[in-house]
Amino acid sequence: MNQDILEEKILVDKSVLKEWKEWARKGDMRVKGYRIIEAPRGDRIDRIKRARFMIVERPHGVVYQHSFGLISKFYEGIVEGKLYGTKCPKCGLVYLPPRAHCWNPKCKLQETEWIEMPLEGVVVTYTIMAFAATPFLSELPFILAYVKVGDSVTALPIQLKEIDPVDVHIGLKVKIKFKENRVGDLMDLYAVPAEKPHPPPRSKEEIEWLKSELARVEEWVRKRFPEKFKK
Repeated sequence: MNQDILEEKILVDKSVLKEWKEWARKGDMRVKGYRIIEAPRGDRIDRIKRARFMIVERPHGVVYQHSFGLISKFYEGIVEGKLYGTKCPKCGLVYLPPRAHCWNPKCKLQETEWIEMPLEGVVVTYTIMAFAATPFLSELPFILAYVKVGDSVTALPIQLKEIDPVDVHIGLKVKIKFKENRVGDLMDLYAVPAEKPHPPPRSKEEIEWLKSELARVEEWVRKRFPEKFKK
């Protein structure tokens, strides 16, 4: 056997690991500052007392290094501004997000093949996000849609922009776009309407309730992230 086939060869290196190791090598990551606070303590609400606590801050971080494995081409495609899915050569099922092996039981985990997908699809379900993980709090409220692209039997989770949340509906045709600066993950993608929305009839009360809830979220975001709204 040619031993070269067993060796890992770096084709593209955009890693920040070297910088991270250099930062950690400098050693003294202690912070001199601290805070003394007074706060409640106790095991039951009727036995609460006040106590002093010392709070210190220590830098702590982790760089996770992992492979996208057999679906790496999907993420490489995002960097290139292309959308790739997979297709089973046996039964013809198409997957996006891609699957390295067909999930049709009759195909017995047949390895799939790559195909380029169209940059358009249809909303099959959606939710209007009023809460999110920390990295996305400043973007609230936003629409998370699941979009069926081409002949795919799976739906792509994607942020839907340039539309009033009141107007979103299942069956809406959308175009898929790429952010200008891409790093190779799903957040590099977003969707916009490809047609005039035709939402189902809703009562005036329902629309007013939704708008009031969205206004509350927007107010919180403005208070929490004032720098985002500075002109």
